Amino acid sequence: MTTTISPWSPYEGRTSIVSGGRKTLTSAFSDLIVSRQGFQSYELPEIFSATVDDGENDAARDLVRLETERMSRLFANGRLTSFARPLGGGEITAITPELWEIDDPLLRFATGALNLEHWADESAEPTHRIFVDGQQFDGWLASLKPLGPLSNRQVAEIVDPQLRAARSVAKRSVEREIGQGDSAVDGHPREVTSPPGVGPELLTVEEVSTLISRSVSSIYDYENKGQFPERVKIGASSRWLKTEVLAWIAEQAAKRGKS
Repeated sequence: MTTTISPWSPYEGRTSIVSGGRKTLTSAFSDLIVSRQGFQSYELPEIFSATVDDGENDAARDLVRLETERMSRLFANGRLTSFARPLGGGEITAITPELWEIDDPLLRFATGALNLEHWADESAEPTHRIFVDGQQFDGWLASLKPLGPLSNRQVAEIVDPQLRAARSVAKRSVEREIGQGDSAVDGHPREVTSPPGVGPELLTVEEVSTLISRSVSSIYDYENKGQFPERVKIGASSRWLKTEVLAWIAEQAAKRGKS
């Protein structure tokens, strides 16, 4: 059986499709999006039908795409098991990890289905619905830390990938200079650590003001506009990570060199 499934249409309303110990990919992805990004499943069709605007709509689409890539890596690495069942019902079979080695998983998540024989062909009519091991997925989802609301600075980085890259380069440069390194393990950046018993250096707003030669009011204004690192709340006080402030300085210097 083959059929056409309009992208994102499975998210317009929760379905009652069941399979022993498994949940549909669209149901699992809905839970992930709600947990990580705060979007309800019924908002996805609207998000992806909205016009390109270099603003909130594009930022929302990029966030959803990032989550599809996150889950796809789990499938491809064998950390999360997925299954295929013929549309309409039938025998369920495991989807092997190599079937997740695809360039763009977005459409697969948009329809919650694939063509099992021509699995790498995005244009092939779907033949099977995709399911996820329910227990594995719930355990993984529970282990994720909620992101919370995005700051203006984070939104700006999503909308402008070049800005995000420039900030990342500046941050790594600063970490190398202060000896915190930039090595990676299995493709994931190593978390910056401090010597035993020593935490990251924190700065008061007055110290930040002295370091960057800007007024206190300017610092808060930059932060509100998403143009400066966010402060860290410690009780009733606010502090800034020195590494992030130094990275901001390096970012400004890089801009000056290109002007």
